[in-house]
Amino acid sequence: MIEEKIKVTFIGMEASDSLKDYIIEKLERKESLLGDATSIEVFFKENKYTRGVSEDFRVDINVNLPNSPVRVEQSGEDMYANIDMAVDTLNRRLSRYSDRKMYWEGNKPWKVLEAEAALEALTEEVEDNLDDYSDYVPSIATRKVIKNMEVLEEAEAIERMELSGYDQYLFKNKGTGKISMVYRRKQGGYGLVEPE
Repeated sequence: MIEEKIKVTFIGMEASDSLKDYIIEKLERKESLLGDATSIEVFFKENKYTRGVSEDFRVDINVNLPNSPVRVEQSGEDMYANIDMAVDTLNRRLSRYSDRKMYWEGNKPWKVLEAEAALEALTEEVEDNLDDYSDYVPSIATRKVIKNMEVLEEAEAIERMELSGYDQYLFKNKGTGKISMVYRRKQGGYGLVEPE
């Protein structure tokens, strides 16, 4: 039973049995896709500083799977609508994870199609206008230390990025042995950044 794997946490709001029951009911319908999950964390958050704005409530769903975590977040005015949209997005990401299962298990080699095309397009771009930021002093808002960086193929890194819901993913490239970053381009496709 999937209910035993689900941990629900309320942040900045009163605990609600109806919200908890609703999310559990929605996730139990996806039990075939969540069968491999080791744990599922759901966070309900009320943003008091944005009260009265369209970002009042947020739901975060984190699913820990053997090969990659899957993460979804959804904000809006209505928590039940947020849950519906978050579960729909989660369903798409879990389906993608399931479709790539042969790759995760090592039965098929990872193929890089979109990343290679994006890399070629990236090398063709030329930046004409570079502004002078010589007086600018950046400040670091958060710092994250990566202790054991996994060695991944480029396509596998793209999949992990897509499943996590982020726009970039830092990894150690299996083909080159270098620290690399894959990212989603605004024009479509993916880009790859790595040192010479």
